[in-house]
Amino acid sequence: MADFSTLIMANHPDLIARLKRHFEAEYVLKDGRSPLRVLKALVSSPRLADFYVRDFNSDGHVHVGDSFLDKFTMLADMRQKTYGLSLHRWNEVSSKAVMVSNYDFRDLSVTRIQVWPFDPRDLHLESLKVAVAVSYTALELVREPRIVGALNELLLTYNVQADPDELC
Repeated sequence: MADFSTLIMANHPDLIARLKRHFEAEYVLKDGRSPLRVLKALVSSPRLADFYVRDFNSDGHVHVGDSFLDKFTMLADMRQKTYGLSLHRWNEVSSKAVMVSNYDFRDLSVTRIQVWPFDPRDLHLESLKVAVAVSYTALELVREPRIVGALNELLLTYNVQADPDELC
């Protein structure tokens, strides 16, 4: 059995193999799935902070959050796209960023930036799926049940199930 006595980060080189071994061994619900809360107890959320900025140059950056789910599930994204940046990269660009606190939902010039401790571009797709899944807070999942459905679709391969009644 994998040793998950401590949290691991989503960029751990053996993340997926360790998760598969763990879920095969324990924490299985009656229907054969594991609760999302167990995944979140095993893998640390990479999301350190969120910022909304105007006129962000997204070239070379990857979608995370709702924008990532929009690409891989039936979740429809909001107009403001979400990109992940490493803390190092955010420190380089934040002084030039035009921060926004209020904006019209139709404003396409606004981008949501999630700051992560590592560069999400360095993750392979399966690790990025896990990282995005554990990046959501319980409050976000309770407030937006569509995200729960999208996460269930995204994590189907791992038999992980988000249940809105078990999130808090």
